[in-house]
Amino acid sequence: MRYTLALLITLCICSCYPNKGQKEPARKFVADSIIFSSYSSLQNTYKNFNSPKAINRIAKIENEYFRNYDGRGSKYYGTVWREQAELHNSSITGQNLFTEFHSEFNLKGDSMHCTIYAVEALMAGMSEKFEELEKSHRRIWKGREHAGWSIGYLLVKEWNWDAYLIIDPESEEFAQCKREFLSKKVYPVWRQPDIPLKRMLIIGQDDSLITQLLSQHEFGWGFSHQGIHTWITRFDQLKECNWLGAPGKKYEITSKSLFLKTDFLKYKDYASHVVIFPPKEKFP
Repeated sequence: MRYTLALLITLCICSCYPNKGQKEPARKFVADSIIFSSYSSLQNTYKNFNSPKAINRIAKIENEYFRNYDGRGSKYYGTVWREQAELHNSSITGQNLFTEFHSEFNLKGDSMHCTIYAVEALMAGMSEKFEELEKSHRRIWKGREHAGWSIGYLLVKEWNWDAYLIIDPESEEFAQCKREFLSKKVYPVWRQPDIPLKRMLIIGQDDSLITQLLSQHEFGWGFSHQGIHTWITRFDQLKECNWLGAPGKKYEITSKSLFLKTDFLKYKDYASHVVIFPPKEKFP
C-alpha cells in the first residue's frame, strides 16, 4: 500500500503540522535582549550557497520574535494562529485576538509557517540565484506552493546538493524506503519525482554517523514524512516554525512558540526525514 488519501490531501495543502509534546525553548537574556539563536561568524564553505547569511537571516527573525514576545508582541505569527485568533475574542476588549493584535500596535504582520520559514533561509543563502530555482519550480509545478520535497528535489537534481534519508526503523514507510533505496538509491515521494539519495541512515543504529554528518554542515534543508513538515538544520540542531505560534504572550491560544529548536536525534514528531546539504567548495 503506497499511501492513504489523507496523505494526498496533506501534500496538496503543503501541511506544516505543529509539533507534539515539545516544551517552549528557554530564552537567554543578554543586555536587555533575548538571544534565541546566536549569529554565525563562520567562513562560508559551500559552493553557490552562503550558510552564514542563511543562518543569520533566521537568527534575526527568531531574535526579533522572542525579544518582543513578552511585551508588545512581534510582527511574526503562525498562519493557523491567525485563523484561530479570528475566532477568539479578547476578554478585555471584546475584539477577536487578531484584530486586537493588528490594531493595538499598528503592526503589519508577517504570516509564517514551516516552509515559509525554511525558504527565508534558502533565499538568503542563495541570494540572486534563488530566482533560478524559482523558475525551475514554476516550470515543473506551475503555480503550486513551495514544499519541502519540491524544493528538495530541485536542490538535488539541478543544484547538486546531497540528500540523506534518516529514518527510524519503526517508521510506517521504513520498508518501502529501504526497498527503494536498495534498488534505486532514491526517496519515493508519492505521485511526485523520486529524490536521489546519497545514503540511508537508521536512527538507533547509525546515531554516531548521523551526528557526524550533521556536525559537518552549518546548513541543511530538510523535511519529514513525505513533506508533511519542512525545517532546516544548523549542525546537529533541527530548527522549525510552528504555524500555531502567536505573535506575543498576550495573544497566546496555545503556549507553544512560533520558533523551536531541538537536538536532531531528540526530535520525535516524525519518524522519517530527508536532509539535503549544499556541495562544499573544493579548495586547492
